[in-house]
Amino acid sequence: MKKIVLIGDGIVAKKFFETVLEKYFSNNLYTVISKDSSFVPEKIPSTFNFQIFDPTSAYKLLNIVNNEISDVFIIMEDPKEREIVYEIIKNKHKDIRIVLTAYEDEITLPSILEDERSVVIEEAKTIAGRLLARLPNVPLIPQGFGLEQGEVMEIGVPFGSVFTYRHIGSIEQKNYKIVGIYRHGEFILSNYSIVIQPTDVLLVAGDPKVLENVYRQIKSDIGQFPAPFGKDIYVYVDTLLQSKKSVMRDIQQALFIHKNTKSARLNICVLNPSNFELLKEIKALDELDVNVMLEYNGMSFVQKLQEDAEKKIGLVVIGKEIFSSRFHRKALFELSTPVFKSSSRSLENLRDSVVVLNDEMNEGENISSIIFDISIQMGLGVLLYDFDPDKHYQIEVARDYQNLSRIFDKKIKITRTNSKNPILFLKESKNPLLQFLPFEHCITRTRFFWFASTKVEKISFMLDNNPQIFIPITE
Repeated sequence: MKKIVLIGDGIVAKKFFETVLEKYFSNNLYTVISKDSSFVPEKIPSTFNFQIFDPTSAYKLLNIVNNEISDVFIIMEDPKEREIVYEIIKNKHKDIRIVLTAYEDEITLPSILEDERSVVIEEAKTIAGRLLARLPNVPLIPQGFGLEQGEVMEIGVPFGSVFTYRHIGSIEQKNYKIVGIYRHGEFILSNYSIVIQPTDVLLVAGDPKVLENVYRQIKSDIGQFPAPFGKDIYVYVDTLLQSKKSVMRDIQQALFIHKNTKSARLNICVLNPSNFELLKEIKALDELDVNVMLEYNGMSFVQKLQEDAEKKIGLVVIGKEIFSSRFHRKALFELSTPVFKSSSRSLENLRDSVVVLNDEMNEGENISSIIFDISIQMGLGVLLYDFDPDKHYQIEVARDYQNLSRIFDKKIKITRTNSKNPILFLKESKNPLLQFLPFEHCITRTRFFWFASTKVEKISFMLDNNPQIFIPITE
């Protein structure tokens, strides 16, 4: 994740900051600098840091802008102040990329226009372009294009990307297409033989949700979980609902995941704290990257979850005692964040993760990259379990996973059987398996008659001998 500084004042800057805060909070680490204290929201995600001071102060500004900063955005109404801030940064850090807004006649420093590391967004030209796009019989330039939902996207290919030095024809493009490549200021129409080079910009079109997944693959964001959901892990325990052994089980497993992923912080939320000996043991875990929160206000799990959701949770960790409640499952489903359900078996003995395939997983590409991300970070093999009594196996779904396995250089194992039900396979596994399940709406419903169901998700989520991660999907 890159470290970005946003400097601004006025309505344009405020709208820009609000959009970044709402939609792109997990993409980078942001520091926001403004003179206006109203820029600071009530709920601040862990990826944001707000500083209130006059950015024309070189001493204060250079304490924030250092060699770790990759990009600076300057959105200021006063042209003189804007150029002062630009000069302060460029005099000290010539290689930092600066993006600033301006009207064309406001730019008095030739160095801004001559600087290859600076980008000037001319507000008048941008507005004119938007108006021009509404004229009849005029070609539409892809800026605010189409449905404006991300069905067309430009994606830069960084050095080290899993897409570099690959022929376009070798990349399976399901529900999207690589239309062309921008290279050295020229546009090259896509064909099977073109080899993708570092610094290329790919023009892709397709399903917006699929393109988000493609973006993560191209940008080599594998190994960043719990991003893009958030940066932090939250584990919830209830000392009234759970025994001391169950509480410590959930906390220890949350600590294991925290240490074996790119989690920035583990937040331990203790509901209904009552056992002082247990609380002392939990408080001893409080460190720089482990935060212990004791909830003495009688707040319920659902209320606490909704309060924490404002901070953008990356992963929720809970035990079967909390997950067994239908109301709790419904609240977790609405959160649209991955959920880890603990197991009585130690995570240190994990060797493999498992995905049970079914005929409804043709849209499963939405969760497959997350499965690979977690498995790679935790050093686990990936097992696909394909069961069908009539031998109508999920060949297409398995092919999608095989394609990703080549992209991420992660081998997978496929077990196909028409005899051994996956529920029996999971119950009889000698070693613990980390099971991935799509968090579908059916899981939030009552469990009455579920044992008569043929849907794997409805039955296997009730098993407690293996840890499980429920990945949110769009149904």
